[in-house]
Amino acid sequence: MSDNELTPDEAAALPVEPTGAEFDDDHELTGAPEPESSTRRPVSAKAAAAIGARVVGGVLGIGIAAAAVLGSTFVELPSSTATPPSELVVPVPTAQQLTCPGPLLRLSDESGAAASTVFTLGQAVTRFSSSTGAVEQSRISASDAQPGESVAEPLVLSAAPDAQSPDLDVLLSGAQSQSVAVGDYVGFASAACRAVGGDSWLVGGATTTGRTTLISLTNPTEVASTVDLEIFDERGVVSAAGTGGIVVPPNGQRVLSLAGFAPGISSPVVHVTSSGGQITAELQQSIVRGLDAGGVEIIGATQPPARSVFLPGMVVTNLEAIQALRGTATQTDDVIAAIRVFLPGEESTTLSFTLTPADTERDPIRFTRDVSAGVVTDIPIEELETGAYSVQIESDEPVVAAARTTSAVIASGGGISATDFAWFTASPALTEDTQFTVASGLDAVLNVVNPGDTDVVVSLVAAGDTVADGSANDEAADDQAANEYTIEAGATLRVPVPNGETLTLVHSSRVFVSVTQAGDGFLSAYSIDPQTPGSSPLTVFP
Repeated sequence: MSDNELTPDEAAALPVEPTGAEFDDDHELTGAPEPESSTRRPVSAKAAAAIGARVVGGVLGIGIAAAAVLGSTFVELPSSTATPPSELVVPVPTAQQLTCPGPLLRLSDESGAAASTVFTLGQAVTRFSSSTGAVEQSRISASDAQPGESVAEPLVLSAAPDAQSPDLDVLLSGAQSQSVAVGDYVGFASAACRAVGGDSWLVGGATTTGRTTLISLTNPTEVASTVDLEIFDERGVVSAAGTGGIVVPPNGQRVLSLAGFAPGISSPVVHVTSSGGQITAELQQSIVRGLDAGGVEIIGATQPPARSVFLPGMVVTNLEAIQALRGTATQTDDVIAAIRVFLPGEESTTLSFTLTPADTERDPIRFTRDVSAGVVTDIPIEELETGAYSVQIESDEPVVAAARTTSAVIASGGGISATDFAWFTASPALTEDTQFTVASGLDAVLNVVNPGDTDVVVSLVAAGDTVADGSANDEAADDQAANEYTIEAGATLRVPVPNGETLTLVHSSRVFVSVTQAGDGFLSAYSIDPQTPGSSPLTVFP
């Protein structure tokens, strides 16, 4: 008998499955299904045992795998890290280079002819200094401006590393100034010499009646630069032909009239971007009120869009004279002190303004203003008392800003004997010791804002300086004594500085700095930029 066959006794003991058949009254079986053949074979005890063993083994295997996964989360596995080979390379410091704006410019010649041609007005005086002592001077080789009584091209300053200490960064700074009194152009303008860049925001100027604003684009590099201009005004973006793809040749300057792109606007902001060779960009504005000259100014780039903006020094020279000018002159809409702001994004916001007087006995002036995005807003500040102010602007959205004030002098006969104006740009933060040069001319004041919550200690160290003809100022070079000051949290230091001198500002924390110059009814200002980056160590991976 095979393993799959049952004995008669085993078969009899099996339960009977119901078949669905029924019995009739005679006890005969009815409805019984016909017998069918089947291939199903009953499962033996040995097969059932084998299946059970496999099931138990599978359950155990799953349990072991789960235990291994859980155990791996608690057992620290061996690991290894590989550090790629590298080498720290310290480049040799390269020559530093700055570009000075050059002489003041005007449209038309002395007779008023050639109204679309740019001519120079006199000659700027440039002061500069380098930590290596030697400064190379050169002129831009090509300019749109035609020479008048002097050279037209901007000045380029270069300082090579010190041969005795080639591992030290070169410090180079410069500033220029110019007084002019030619026809409708009467005033004083000073400006810092700046490093090139690819992105600049110019806040200032106007092209309304009697207001002329020129855009200067200077490329001191050996590569042509392609410049695009975005112009915004009190109505929004200005659509004008010719604002894109402006080619500035290598070692060249382009001078463009803003009125050629946007005539009759009172509140322009110009965003300048360049590709290829990098450039410096400035605005030059002049004002004529009726038949009276209203001043000139060179406006450098302001701080790029930021949520916290500082204008370290805004000067009101004589409120009484300004009120007299408003009562006698025509077209006095820009005589009142004003702050110009622009939100380049898409979200409007509320700006918070704080004007802190230099006179500590006077309380700060605080106010807020709702400002729309995409349009330029001039915020006039009526009856601003005579004195100097630091301006802080806080915003939830990035903003660019600058401020404008007018100066005037009352003559002995009661009339206005002189008038000028200045634009005060927002200063970038200085985080390291910085060398700067004070322009010659009017009395100068250094403005240093401490934006932090703790005191800042600053020192002014005098250094030798050089004028444009190459002669040295030995008196300044001999004076190396440090003047130390402590600036309280949130306060501003205002200290007179000698005209034409180069100084190094040593400070213990972040500050914002500008130079303002005023006297005899004339006024100008410029901000101090961070030191031009030197050669930083580089990690090289093969």
